[in-house]
Amino acid sequence: MKRLSTINYYNTESILLILGILLLITHYYIFPIEPKVQMVILLTLVILVGVPHGALDFLVDEQTKVALQQNFSIKKFVILYLFRLFSFALIWIFPWVAFSIFMVFSIYHFGETDMAGLLKTKKKAGILYVAYGAFILGVLLLVHLPQIKDTLPVIKNFVENSDLYLLLEANRYLIIMALGFIFTVAIVYQKSIDNIEVTLPQLVRLIVLLAIITLLPLLMAFTFYFALWHSILSVRNIFFYFKSFNNDKKFAIICNKSILFSLLALGGMFMIFFVLNYFLPDMNMLFALLIILSVLTLPHLQVMHRMYQNLNIKNNSLPVLITP
Repeated sequence: MKRLSTINYYNTESILLILGILLLITHYYIFPIEPKVQMVILLTLVILVGVPHGALDFLVDEQTKVALQQNFSIKKFVILYLFRLFSFALIWIFPWVAFSIFMVFSIYHFGETDMAGLLKTKKKAGILYVAYGAFILGVLLLVHLPQIKDTLPVIKNFVENSDLYLLLEANRYLIIMALGFIFTVAIVYQKSIDNIEVTLPQLVRLIVLLAIITLLPLLMAFTFYFALWHSILSVRNIFFYFKSFNNDKKFAIICNKSILFSLLALGGMFMIFFVLNYFLPDMNMLFALLIILSVLTLPHLQVMHRMYQNLNIKNNSLPVLITP
């Protein structure tokens, strides 16, 4: 694969981390960001960044099929995509089952996305993906556990006075430390079977990321990681995916082609919201947003997984390992 410049690749993470630090400074030293404002920011970034990054799925799948010398049909893609979407929507009849499935797939996906540039050949990297994703989600959920319970009444009703919840709340920092230890062991294990290199700048960026999502209030922490960090890094990985196959699609062209699917996804989000509001008028808005995002996310995870698998098959790695 042609060695791509890493300046833009590294700058993406650095700029996002600087933005996160500025959010911390603003919230704690200039003026506190009120919960209502946090919710507006979350919804705005989901619409402007989160949804469009998923709307690139048809282009990613097309590139994957071309690389594998398979025929791509936009009609077949849309039908299968909608089938997976509605199938998972039905599982939300059993909320805790759907939520658990969403968490498991998200853990793997976050690891696969954030670790995309860390490995060269990625032999049996699933352990590292799961360890990283569990660590990140563990920090996000456990640090803010009391706020999550108070913010989402449906969760509060289930967990209040629950022995499991009390156990988690009492030992949440020990659990985070254990997840961090498991992640460290996973890195050492991966290093023993694969040719990976963990640099000091990468460790510093990870520490700063963890500090940001730990210190920001609940909604802003989730906004920063899901709507900014994860979404923008996914777009970056998609861009380099095209470049790795000498595909000359420019960033602007890629974004323009996602507009129609972004509008369709937004239309689907509003449709699901109105259906939920009709049948469950008292549903918490944040919980409704969780359902909507999970329904839209599951088909996206499969497309992205095939993309990363194809990078492995072609022995293409994203250019993080080039010395910055």
